[in-house]
Amino acid sequence: MDLMRSTTRAGAPGPVRMSWRTIAFLGILILYVLLTLGVIYRSPILAVDRDVLGLNLRGRWPGAFTWIDHYVMLGQRAPSTALALPWIAWRAWRARSPRPLVMLATALVVLNLSVGVVKLATGRLGPLRTANVHAVFAEGGNIFPSGHVSNAVVLYGIMAWIAVTYRKSAIAAAVFVSLTVGLSTIYLDTHWLSDVVGGWAAGGLVLLALPWMLPTAERWVDTALQPVRLWLGHRMSRELHPGKPLGADPEFGRDGLVLGRSRGADPVGVAPRLPDAVRPEVVSAGGGGHGRGTEPG
Repeated sequence: MDLMRSTTRAGAPGPVRMSWRTIAFLGILILYVLLTLGVIYRSPILAVDRDVLGLNLRGRWPGAFTWIDHYVMLGQRAPSTALALPWIAWRAWRARSPRPLVMLATALVVLNLSVGVVKLATGRLGPLRTANVHAVFAEGGNIFPSGHVSNAVVLYGIMAWIAVTYRKSAIAAAVFVSLTVGLSTIYLDTHWLSDVVGGWAAGGLVLLALPWMLPTAERWVDTALQPVRLWLGHRMSRELHPGKPLGADPEFGRDGLVLGRSRGADPVGVAPRLPDAVRPEVVSAGGGGHGRGTEPG
């Protein structure tokens, strides 16, 4: 884990201090586990879910249904990814680095795996299918935690993370969208309140764990792209020197100089040349004058 160890003046190790990310991760993880147990076993969490459903938000404000039904698509996997991908790809191009794209791919893989496992393990049904707030381990149940909400937290969190300018505004927008998408699913009766809270927790855990997973993911991507880099290098070399294979014997010019490197083509297409030799001045035998002449035979 991301731990920082303090030391005394004598150099002896002091107490281990956890970073804020580690503390936040552990706190949210504990909350997530307790919430999941509270959904599986009968707990006061189920009473809160029942009370929120009894508010009948959809029946009280029916005019907002169409707008909210479209707005909640900001959390659905395919539309939200299609919305976020151009921005993340543009940031990768601007930074001349695949890191933003690796962040997105890593986060989505971890999110879908972690959320999918909990969904299948709990097997909970949503309010649209049953009024029983404790309908768990049911066939086709996959409502806890909310995939819309966790997906919104991760996608818009990454977009705010890689923002260079107006980062605070981007963070505020990401928080607003994540909160309102969750509340929208409650209005539409697609999720219980605990499903939404679980989605916020699941997405937050992925964002907090991403810096720990990113170095490994980048090494894997670098290894996977190595054959592509080699292929591009061979292709560029053949374009610069058509007809001359890599590793061919060196070529020599009339002056005896090697054209290019000994194990391949000249990378810039220009052979190195030495300056013309300077002939030495020879002192004539008849006097102290100096003049140019030939060397003694």
